[in-house]
Amino acid sequence: MINGLLAALLAALIVAGVIIGIFYLFLSGVLIWLGGIFVAGLIVGAIILFAIIFIFAIIVFFALFYYLAEKKPEITPGEYKLGEEKGKNE
Repeated sequence: MINGLLAALLAALIVAGVIIGIFYLFLSGVLIWLGGIFVAGLIVGAIILFAIIFIFAIIVFFALFYYLAEKKPEITPGEYKLGEEKGKNE
């Protein structure tokens, strides 16, 4: 029974120490400083990700117009043989 009481007392002291440590860090400004660095990193990361996606979207936009403006082959009616087929096995 004494072992259980000592374990409970030790656990209570550890929890109190952790709480006091968190309060100390919070009141000294370390947690606010770390939070500011985290938020600044998120903002910079979001800006970089937006720039990459924006550049990719511009490239795809112009590639779409290039694809649409490319001349399509004209197919004339007639009789074709399999040997006259172009574009395969070249």
